[in-house]
Amino acid sequence: MDLLEKFAAVEVKADNRISEKDKFYCEQHQAAYKAAVSMFKELIFVWADMQKQQDELLGDKQGTFYHNYLVARDGLSISEDAIKKHIEALHSDFIGTVVHYFNATYHVTVSVSDVKEALLPKEPDRWRDSKEAMREYHKQMQSLSVRYSDIVDQIILRLDGRSFAEQAFQELYEKCHNAAWNTYKQEPEFERKKDTIRFSGYFCKHECWMRDQWTVQDSMKNILCGLAHYETGVHNLFPLGFSDLIGYRDSESDLVEFTTCEKVKHLKMFKNGRVDLKFTSERYAEEFIEKYLGTVC
Repeated sequence: MDLLEKFAAVEVKADNRISEKDKFYCEQHQAAYKAAVSMFKELIFVWADMQKQQDELLGDKQGTFYHNYLVARDGLSISEDAIKKHIEALHSDFIGTVVHYFNATYHVTVSVSDVKEALLPKEPDRWRDSKEAMREYHKQMQSLSVRYSDIVDQIILRLDGRSFAEQAFQELYEKCHNAAWNTYKQEPEFERKKDTIRFSGYFCKHECWMRDQWTVQDSMKNILCGLAHYETGVHNLFPLGFSDLIGYRDSESDLVEFTTCEKVKHLKMFKNGRVDLKFTSERYAEEFIEKYLGTVC
């Protein structure tokens, strides 16, 4: 076997790029999806036999003697078209389930629509394309069998050569960077004052009705997600004090202490929309800027 034949004999599988836990999840859902498709295809034949028996027993559907016992008066309604429509929907459902799993597990945001577009036949336009094109599309969808390895291939393709961990951090960095910079002016909306990063702009909101109400804006929430990751090294793990700020609860105080954190001390809000993040050292403040906010637009 020459060198080219050896390269041709090598089969690169997506399974080699995912963990055993991921592989188990995908294989179980692959089996469940295939079983569902198979059983619904069998149901088409069962339904056809049911209809045939009804017709043989009751005769002409237009006659006064005929009564359709297969139509549900309340609840489940079955037809051959409905079964076929569900079979076609199962392909999309399977793709979405696997993509959502990897997005949730690795904190990335791969587009489900993009993966579906890559793996499923393109549906013709019912107004512009011919009936023959529509028949061919449904024929392909009825015979289609999506493989989880193809879904994983499409997911990894959209990581642009990064690992899942690298992609997750890249997306987090981009959210923090975009929140902290004025891209139109190509200027940062923050500055470091020794151990404090001052965000000057519309980063918080103050209201006073029956009591003081302080909330951080979405831009600051994105920065706080990066700050939590900087503190913990883990995605979606928020130290004490972070969850309320990032969630939908208001604070009655303009000062939120981070008592369990090692790198950041507190967050201070101002009525003009400014937010200050005070770190436990100048080095931490500088490092957070370099790693999560960026030094150039």
